[in-house]
Formats: sequence, C-alpha cells, structure tokens
Amino acid sequence: MSVEVMELFDIFSKTFSKEDARTAVKDIETLISDHKQELATKGDIKEIELKIEQAKSSTIKWVVGWVAGLLIAYTAAMFTLFMLFKK
Repeated sequence: MSVEVMELFDIFSKTFSKEDARTAVKDIETLISDHKQELATKGDIKEIELKIEQAKSSTIKWVVGWVAGLLIAYTAAMFTLFMLFKK
C-alpha cells in the first residue's frame, strides 16, 4: 500500500472499525484504479493529435483548391465580359 493509502486507513480506523476502514480504503483504491484506466495515455493523445493534423491538412488543401477554382471561374467570367463588351 502507498503512503497515502496508509494515511487514509489511519484516518478511517479512528472513526470506523479496522475492518470497515480497510473495506472503505479498498473501495477507494478500486475507484481510483478504474479512473486511471479511463484516462487517456500519451499514446492516445499523440494519436488524436495526428488525426487533428491530418484533418487540418486536408481542410487546408480543400480550401486552397476551392479558392483556386473560384479565382479561375471569376477570371474566366471577367474575360468573357470584356470580350462581349469589346464587340
């Protein structure tokens, strides 16, 4: 048992019987252990960051392509208007 667990046991054993204190401490340890398992690991965080970077990259490529397409369409429209007014 860790120092914190021993201190918790000492606190509980002053109020409860030793068996009740031991049970309470074990329940708390179980809750903490379950919570730690639910936390993201560094590997999970790196994987999430990688997915975010990929999403950013593909979004940027899409926006740049879309803007380039708009620029070409506007240029063609302006060129067509100039050609029509020139006649």
